[in-house]
Amino acid sequence: MARDICVALGRRIRELRKARGWRQLDLAEEAGISENYVADLEFGRKAIGLRTLKNVANAFDLKIIDLMKGVE
Repeated sequence: MARDICVALGRRIRELRKARGWRQLDLAEEAGISENYVADLEFGRKAIGLRTLKNVANAFDLKIIDLMKGVE
């Protein structure tokens, strides 16, 4: 079940990133994480910590609750 959530969140992050025309590197720089970590998140290979979740949400100018919309 946790893996499903990671995959769903990864899809959401990828959708938001692509909607902004960002490369993985752009998101990585905005969120203060590595480009490889962005790729791992987008493919659901890594679980995201709370601090990183907040950084990713901030990069998209979203609240965490809005970032999580549609993630089930």
